[in-house]
Amino acid sequence: MSGPSVAEYVRGLFPNRGYMRASVVIAAAYLTAACYNYNPLTTLTPEPGSYVAATLTDLGSQELARYVGPSVFVVRGRYVGDSDSALVVAVSSVELQRGDQLSWAGESVVLPSKYIASLEVRRLARGRSLLLAGVGAGGLVVTSLAFRLIGSGTQPGGGGPPPIKK
Repeated sequence: MSGPSVAEYVRGLFPNRGYMRASVVIAAAYLTAACYNYNPLTTLTPEPGSYVAATLTDLGSQELARYVGPSVFVVRGRYVGDSDSALVVAVSSVELQRGDQLSWAGESVVLPSKYIASLEVRRLARGRSLLLAGVGAGGLVVTSLAFRLIGSGTQPGGGGPPPIKK
């Protein structure tokens, strides 16, 4: 005879909250937790809305300093479109030449192509994302089993103060 099914096990983990709510929370965690890599662009232009990393030339870093700040080495953000031999990017962060990263709020910046040394596009790293999901699921199972084995909270009916001695 085999043990309980996965569905029965998850119901046991969340008996008072409902199986559906627990399933939604677990699914949302898996869908939002992922690892990404930046890979060289394989097409002429990226897909609109994709995340890109534009590495600037030395001259580009100097010429674009008034728009993106001094000593910027890499501009990261969402690709918006093209404009007269330039890329339009909604910037999410910039990386300085010394390695610091500064966050932006999505302001659009025009990056002339002549100032871009390389352009990379962000892609899902499937192997690392699956490993992350597996470790997360394993952690959930181990934690829930640990709480079942050692117990959690007081037993029903045994939570009152000790009797008063006369």
